[in-house]
Amino acid sequence: MADRANPAFAAGVVAVPLVALAYGVTVGPLRHLMYVHVMAGVLWTGIDLFLGLVLGPVIGGLLGEYGARIPFFAAAGLTLLNVLYGFFILPESLPPEERRAFAWSRANPLGTLQEMRKYPVLVGLAGALVLLYLSSHATQSTWTFYTMEKFDWSEREVGYSLGFVGLMVAIVQGGLTRVLIPRIGPRRAIFVGFTLYIIGFLGFAFADAGWMMFAWVVPFSLGGLAGPALQGIMSNQVPKNSQGELQGAITGLVSLSAIVGPPVMTYLFGYFTSDAAPLYFPGAPFFVGALLVLGSALLAIRPLRGSQ
Repeated sequence: MADRANPAFAAGVVAVPLVALAYGVTVGPLRHLMYVHVMAGVLWTGIDLFLGLVLGPVIGGLLGEYGARIPFFAAAGLTLLNVLYGFFILPESLPPEERRAFAWSRANPLGTLQEMRKYPVLVGLAGALVLLYLSSHATQSTWTFYTMEKFDWSEREVGYSLGFVGLMVAIVQGGLTRVLIPRIGPRRAIFVGFTLYIIGFLGFAFADAGWMMFAWVVPFSLGGLAGPALQGIMSNQVPKNSQGELQGAITGLVSLSAIVGPPVMTYLFGYFTSDAAPLYFPGAPFFVGALLVLGSALLAIRPLRGSQ
């Protein structure tokens, strides 16, 4: 029941970091956007990770005892609270002179993506971001299958390993990003993050023993420097009255990767562990993940040269 309820409950709380990010990037001056994105990473992997992955199953399981539909009603109620808070309490972030007139042509995914074409730097960086998030589903979608297949892990060992992954991601996103990104600069942080992601993915793909998976989690987690730095640079390319639109476009692209990523990665795992495969290679999703990150880095090189 907890597994069934968790996605619905997490949906009710996922709006929190989105609202904070979209609001923060319009309230502060443009030079503070990078810090806002770093702090959004703290919020996302701290509050959202805790609520969605820790409290979500617990509360969902407790509510599920009163009926299978109750956790979904609770998630809907939390989402409604977000709507009411935003409508009645949260003040408008932009002064009247900086607001744009509402237009239905922009208030949809296609219109938003069309607006992004006005900023050439964003197009290349958006493509890099899509490949980066697509690669992440190698871990999210196949970690359990891979470790059970290759190392014969039990459910308990998988749980411990995922807990360690969550802990490392929280440490990096919740603490190190706000220290390292300002210190080394966003552009350098992007490519350092890309490099560490590739090392982590290749380490997962070719690990020969279970303990190696824990070791390779360290560089993989440090690769989390890339995401906030990349989104911060993207925010610097558009005016304050377009920040919400940009965040909506980014969220749409990330959602698209979440639709495409899981079936692709699970198919790769299934194929390369079947008799039909030319070779037995359960680490194929991680290897493809490394290639996707490499492609993301190549896509980002040119637009980063022309970014502010």
